[in-house]
Amino acid sequence: MKNRKNYLKARKKRFKWSQLGYIAKDSVCPICANKPLIQLDQYDSWACIFCNIWLDEACGDPDCPYCSIRPQTPYEAYELADLEAGSAGRRKRWRCDNYQHKTDGMKKHMRPKSKAFP
Repeated sequence: MKNRKNYLKARKKRFKWSQLGYIAKDSVCPICANKPLIQLDQYDSWACIFCNIWLDEACGDPDCPYCSIRPQTPYEAYELADLEAGSAGRRKRWRCDNYQHKTDGMKKHMRPKSKAFP
């Protein structure tokens, strides 16, 4: 059961990253050689989740709508993201996708047990 909980926790984390931006599955980080990279829409910048760094430099323009509000690290952007408001449909869809149906569990318990000794 612990593995299932860890799997669901990791899947939820990936889901939140995918809601923040585009995850390029075929891209590789030039620094740590891990993949995937993520392009965060709100900040119009590429980031490596494993390195926790932005791969694009900030432009330095104080009037830039992207760079002026960008946090120091991608994880700060992850923590600042409020995806709960207005996302009841997404939460419901996630619960439906991760729900182990009751009948599957019931079938396992209803199997006839083999008798080793008659």
